[in-house]
Amino acid sequence: MTLQVVEKQKPESLEPKRYEAILLSTQQLIDKYWAQCVPHLEKCLEGMHGECTVEDIYTSALQGQMYLLVAKNDDGELPEVKLVLVMQLVYYPRYTTMNVVAMGGTDLRHLIKKFWPDVCGWARICGVKQIECSVAPAMERILSGAGFERKYVQLKQDLMEV
Repeated sequence: MTLQVVEKQKPESLEPKRYEAILLSTQQLIDKYWAQCVPHLEKCLEGMHGECTVEDIYTSALQGQMYLLVAKNDDGELPEVKLVLVMQLVYYPRYTTMNVVAMGGTDLRHLIKKFWPDVCGWARICGVKQIECSVAPAMERILSGAGFERKYVQLKQDLMEV
C-alpha cells in the first residue's frame, strides 16, 4: 500500500457563483427573470416617493420604454438575479442620456464596479452621451465610485398637500 496525495475538492456550495450581465430584451427573457427581480425592485421603490410601481416597470419594459439589465446566474434550478438596473432614455435638445430609474440587488458596490463598464459600453452603442440618476445619499456614495458626480440637488413639492 502506498500513500497518495489527493487534492481536497471544494464543495460546490463554497465555490463562488459566477454572474453575467444580460439585457432582458424580449418578453421571454423578462418573464424568465422577472420574479427574481421583483424583491430587489420593491426594496428600491420604497424610497422613490410613489413615482412608479413594479408593475409600471414591467409594462414599460415590455413596451420598450424602459430597459432591464440584470446580473444573473442560471446554475440552479431557478435563475438567481443579484442585481437589476432599470433604465430609460431621456432626450435633451443637444444629446441623449440614459436615466437609471431604479437599481436594486445585493452586493451593489462590488457588482456595479464589475459590470458598470459593460453598461456604459452598451449605452454608448445606443447613442447615449451621459448616464444620469436621482439617488439617495447612500446610493450616491456607491455610484461615486463608478464615476458619477453630483450635478444637481433635486427638490420636489407635493401639490396634493398644499
